[in-house]
Amino acid sequence: MPALTDSLAPLLLAIAAPLLWGWRWGRPTWQVLLLGVGSWAAIGWLSLLPGGPSLRQAYGLLVLVDLLVVVAALAIRPRRWRDRLADHALARPLLAVLAPALLCAVALGWRGVILEFPSDGFVYYATYFGSDLLETVRLDPLRYSAPANWFFTAASYLFGFPEALAPWRASLLAALNTFLVLLASGQLSLRLTGKVSLSWLMALLFLLGMGHQNFSFFHQIALNGTLPGLALVLAGATPLLGLLQARAWPGARRVGQATAVLLVPGYLAYHAHGVTAFLTINLLIVASAASLVLWPSRQRLMLGTAGAGLLLLVLNRMPWHPKLESFYDWPEPMRFVHDYRFLGHHFFYFWPSLPVATWEPVFLAALGFSGVCLGLWRSWRQPPGAVLAMALLAPLVLLEWWAPFINDLVFKLIEPDSAYRLVWTSLFWISIPAMAWALDRRWQAGRRPRAVLMATLSGLLAVLAFPLELRGRPNIFVSKVPHLLTSLEEVRQADGTTIEPLLGPLRELCDRERLLAGRTLLSDPYVGAVLGTRQCLTPVAARDITKLAASTVETGQYSGLRSALGSPASLRAWLDGRRVDVVVLREAYVPYASRIARASNHWQPDLVSRYADLSLNSLTTHQLQRVGFRQVRRGQGVRIYIRTTVAPR
Repeated sequence: MPALTDSLAPLLLAIAAPLLWGWRWGRPTWQVLLLGVGSWAAIGWLSLLPGGPSLRQAYGLLVLVDLLVVVAALAIRPRRWRDRLADHALARPLLAVLAPALLCAVALGWRGVILEFPSDGFVYYATYFGSDLLETVRLDPLRYSAPANWFFTAASYLFGFPEALAPWRASLLAALNTFLVLLASGQLSLRLTGKVSLSWLMALLFLLGMGHQNFSFFHQIALNGTLPGLALVLAGATPLLGLLQARAWPGARRVGQATAVLLVPGYLAYHAHGVTAFLTINLLIVASAASLVLWPSRQRLMLGTAGAGLLLLVLNRMPWHPKLESFYDWPEPMRFVHDYRFLGHHFFYFWPSLPVATWEPVFLAALGFSGVCLGLWRSWRQPPGAVLAMALLAPLVLLEWWAPFINDLVFKLIEPDSAYRLVWTSLFWISIPAMAWALDRRWQAGRRPRAVLMATLSGLLAVLAFPLELRGRPNIFVSKVPHLLTSLEEVRQADGTTIEPLLGPLRELCDRERLLAGRTLLSDPYVGAVLGTRQCLTPVAARDITKLAASTVETGQYSGLRSALGSPASLRAWLDGRRVDVVVLREAYVPYASRIARASNHWQPDLVSRYADLSLNSLTTHQLQRVGFRQVRRGQGVRIYIRTTVAPR
């Protein structure tokens, strides 16, 4: 069993088992995804049972189950392989579902992932995958918690993450996540439209439209639980959306079963990333609304209205999220969250005043398509019910961002700076092709030309693919295609690999000097973020999104250090007050300008090299010796000092 969890064998086994099961017994893609991804999520739930197994034991059980599934798929022959391979009905799913997902995953895995400090992807990989999560993570049975969810433990199990940054492993993980979400999206797109070409359009919109946070993967999306969570919810939503295509009311029993299929994966997906809970809720809302239009029912309308009113009343009684107040300290050009008063009530709303992602044009396009579809709904001859539900998603997201009382759902239940993630719950990469297909059907019946549709989609793709600037600054038409041209070598000075060699010496210090446990490491924030919690010391400064610039780091994370350098007594008092026992100083800062930072405006492009200006780097060996430190290592561009005198505890 240890051999399985120390190599990539679990990854191959976890992928092979559900695929073989689905192929041999002819199961739909959404069931294959629920079996594959859902089993990883279920491990977290299993480990929470009273007296239940540990995460490592639970994943060992999963290995056994996967092996049994593979053996059954190879040994039991309900249908010959030759017949399955010759089945012409497989051609369309392979071309529309598997092919685009596999192509994008292989391209991403081959290209590699950009991990650049201080992006979230860097922090996720360096911190959460930098230790044995199967032994340390304790899952919360009710609420999502970013450092402790099943996605991180599943990735640790599947990829055998070592305590070091390994870009090739990160690339495989990002490729797998992309494959999963595009597989789920492709099967849903094919089910809604039946068009192979629209599945490829869906994949293109996903890659181009997810903003700076997808295919270049320099931000958080590739290495956290959002993508597998989305895949799980989309797979679970397929039966419910499929029922909306029926001509008549399918019956309460079938609707209840389909709703349960969505709720259970939705609950598990929520523990991979919190925004998936909003996707589950939004899908339930639009499915209910579409069903009332398709099959009017006064009883169901009254029940739905009463439920919505009760929910809004409960939300109105809840307090606002405490972090909303912090937005008053943000400069106006950087504020995502704003406020206003309506009927004497204080409300907050979201819209970024500084565009940094390509989701704005795709969301606006989704709103436009939704408006046309909803406006033409009464004149539709054969209304596609699932497309109506998709058309309602983008307006619902806009209401959740802006509308009084309705946006309580967002700003009282999640962190305000996560509000932009709700754009993903509009499923724009699926809804835009589905709505375009429906409009094309409607206009063909009325002999309308396709020119308008083709021009609109072509214009949207052009906006997403070609970066435009106004007066030298990115505008709403920010493309991330240039990020695809960024080589991994270009970001080597900011991807953590130059700092990783320090882990070994620091661990040796921790093993030799037991009293260092729980003490503090003084370094620049980049070094602190790379080392993180993977040794016994706690960094004074690491990645702090509110204190990223060199100037704010100086005043925020090293407050008082510059003046303390004036005398040994002041410096000793400063170090003692922060319980510093180890100091790490870099000897040189290589000039580096981040292309990603220039495009996204998230941090100053020369941030990593500007840390050379910190007062920390004015410290000399002589100064440190005078306050009780000695140099224990010099090499690989750094100096390490350890306290020799007894410090206050």
